Amino acid sequence: MILGGRGAGKTRAGAEWIRGLIEERGTGAPARRVALVAETYDQAREVMVMGDSGLLAVCPPWNRPVWRASRRMLIWPDGATAQLFSASDPAGLRGPQFDAAWADELAKWDKAEDAWDMLQFALRLGDDPRAVVTTTPQNRRVLTELMAREGTVVTSAPTHENRAFLSPKFVAQMEDRYGGTRLGRQELMGEILTDTEGALWTRAMLEAAAVRAAPALDRIVVAVDPPVTGHARSDACGIVVAGVVGAGEDRLGSVYVLADITVRAVSPNDWAEAAVAAFRDWGAARIVAEVNQ
Repeated sequence: MILGGRGAGKTRAGAEWIRGLIEERGTGAPARRVALVAETYDQAREVMVMGDSGLLAVCPPWNRPVWRASRRMLIWPDGATAQLFSASDPAGLRGPQFDAAWADELAKWDKAEDAWDMLQFALRLGDDPRAVVTTTPQNRRVLTELMAREGTVVTSAPTHENRAFLSPKFVAQMEDRYGGTRLGRQELMGEILTDTEGALWTRAMLEAAAVRAAPALDRIVVAVDPPVTGHARSDACGIVVAGVVGAGEDRLGSVYVLADITVRAVSPNDWAEAAVAAFRDWGAARIVAEVNQ
């Protein structure tokens, strides 16, 4: 996975990685069937294939592929192919199979989790199917989970490391306007910002307060924050199990968060059943729900 700021050279790195596999350079088996996935077909074609740093630009004349627009496919002289897909249409990845893939700007895919899952099912050819992700990072679950997965190699590149190939005026203006800001850390430095700006509870605070086990609790409750709708793009239904010890009329006591069983993209009946199951599993005294919905 390559995390990078704007103009850091992510596209060139992805294209060179694919070229290396096709030309059998480096270690591992060569790639013969490659998936190229961007948010839309147009973005895949204009950036990954025909862009200034795309595959047609980086491949040498003696091994330059031919673009077949009707098939959305690049075909190399030795028969290797690279087929374009849109992450906005995850079902399009059902059926085909590949030994390598390049996923560009994964963090901005609207249907990122579905598209990434379908791509994993399609990576089933050869002895060592692999994928490279090139993206400006955002705090998306699919990205952070992939980074934490065993076998994922993560590298990053800030914009300024590629300044030799960028307009000096652009670099100066970006650093002057966005240097040191949250947006600059994400868009220029290629950092994943895991905390929301102005958040009352930061990740560092939560990690500092973590304990291995809670003491005997006076009361346990299940807290539910229902979403407005229950379709695939609705907000999550927050379900948290928490307990308190040492509470009295004049003091709150200490609160322990025991479990987060938040569910996503489910019906009201399904999240209600999840809350009731947590109530029973944890021996809770109450289910506390926000009533604005």
